[in-house]
Amino acid sequence: MATMIPSIGEKRGKQIVYTIEECLSCGEKNKRTFTVGDYVYKGNGQCKKCGGNIYITMIYAEPIKPTE
Repeated sequence: MATMIPSIGEKRGKQIVYTIEECLSCGEKNKRTFTVGDYVYKGNGQCKKCGGNIYITMIYAEPIKPTE
């Protein structure tokens, strides 16, 4: 499966960046908006469900859908 990389200067439209946090003990996941300073594998506190350690496992962008 090929991945398309946008050309330099190509307009991609407005995007919102999300951070996925995951507990490595129980697998609980949380999606939130990106905060400056986030990076993958950053420790981010304790799980509210089991008390395990939470880490950032993914950062990605989604296009903003225009409102009518």
